[in-house]
Amino acid sequence: MIKKTLNQIFSLLLAATFVLLSCENKKEKTAENSVIENPQKEIRSPKIPTHKSALRPDETIELEKIYTDTIQFVSFNDNGDDWLFVVKKNNDTVSLIYNKDNPEFTRGDELEIKWKMDSLRPAGDPEYLDYSEYLISAKVIRPLTLANKKIKFLWRKMQYDKNLETEVSTVILNENYVKYISDPEKAALAYVATFIGNDCSWDGKANDNMSNLKCKILSSLNLGYQCSEQHLGFLRSWFKNDKMILKELENCPKIPDGATVQDTFDEINLEVSGNKITVFFKANGVNLREEKSWEWTEKHFFELKRNELIRLKKEISPVKHSDFKVREN
Repeated sequence: MIKKTLNQIFSLLLAATFVLLSCENKKEKTAENSVIENPQKEIRSPKIPTHKSALRPDETIELEKIYTDTIQFVSFNDNGDDWLFVVKKNNDTVSLIYNKDNPEFTRGDELEIKWKMDSLRPAGDPEYLDYSEYLISAKVIRPLTLANKKIKFLWRKMQYDKNLETEVSTVILNENYVKYISDPEKAALAYVATFIGNDCSWDGKANDNMSNLKCKILSSLNLGYQCSEQHLGFLRSWFKNDKMILKELENCPKIPDGATVQDTFDEINLEVSGNKITVFFKANGVNLREEKSWEWTEKHFFELKRNELIRLKKEISPVKHSDFKVREN
């Protein structure tokens, strides 16, 4: 009887041990399975972020995918930490990062570009992550072509001046034309305007180096103050191989309205025919101290050669002199 009882107890212990071993095996298998599954989840490919660009406003742009588009070149800006290749498409202006040498395209050139959207970390702020368009390559499809035209750019009109309480001759510009002007035409007009007065006055009070002279034509053409780097740099880039004009620009004058001796425009006309630009103007001058005046006309002939202007010749009429009396108050 005792022997039988011991055998039963032994059988129960053996069964319990088997159950415990089975549970441990299940735990080990479960743990083993969890170790296998986690790496699979970690190596799963992440979802590629998507972005928007004015170059393709109706599309979702994938990161680092290369796109090809046709655009119009605007400018190249190398003043910041990242150099910008500025283009226009569908009336939208887009700046692509391009930290390479200036490709020297002409504003208005039609280009085929390859570009991609990539990450950007601004200099000095490594914690900030942004995304921007990057230019990969660009080539000319159709160079800038000037449209034939005849334009009356500047004229004078008598208008009443409340301060002087009398009518005065006022310079009027063709602002509608300026809205669509090409850079070669702008350069031709800005060149002649450099040396003749056109409602020039100090922007506030003249500073120590007289670098804040604001002239009507340059302001209209968005070229900054008279003789500024914006003004002269633009002209030097367009007349880069015209040694005579480059020499003339070294003596850029700063003469405000009201100076004792000054010249001013009466009229400016511009004509474009093919790749030729002609600027004709009438001007007059006075010397208040000597009570003398003069008037003359000039005609300048320019040729557009890819991304530069060459002055072919200029014609100057004989100067007509006359005397006048300064009216005393």
